[in-house]
Amino acid sequence: MSKDSTNWDSLSSLDGLGVDWDFEPDNPLGKRAYARLTEKEICRLFQVKNIPVKLVTKTLNTKALLMDISQGGVSLRTKTADFKESQLVKIGFFLGQLKLISKGRIKNIRKDQDWLILGIEFVGLSDDNNTFLSGIYSSAKL
Repeated sequence: MSKDSTNWDSLSSLDGLGVDWDFEPDNPLGKRAYARLTEKEICRLFQVKNIPVKLVTKTLNTKALLMDISQGGVSLRTKTADFKESQLVKIGFFLGQLKLISKGRIKNIRKDQDWLILGIEFVGLSDDNNTFLSGIYSSAKL
């Protein structure tokens, strides 16, 4: 076997080689920062029919149902129609033995038949709750 006498300095230069630095890989989550668990996945994981959520604003104390969840926030459905985008809220619910309580901000509101669907971003979610949500996503996808 002959020994290759090539060294790095003897290789041609890459001058003039065009590289597309604007490349962005496809994000399987679309524009979302976190993967979401659907209501069906959450209910199956915790063996419940639904997950009730207590939803509190400055002037309102009502109940809602969890539709989906991620480390970034939740979607809730409620019959109460007294909400505005950017409104500050507090939410609380149980996921198994964990009582999750967080501040939030309503990011979007839409109507779906008789329900109002609220997209709520967590504000100041504790590290423990964030870690727990990360773990349940992994558990649900196994």
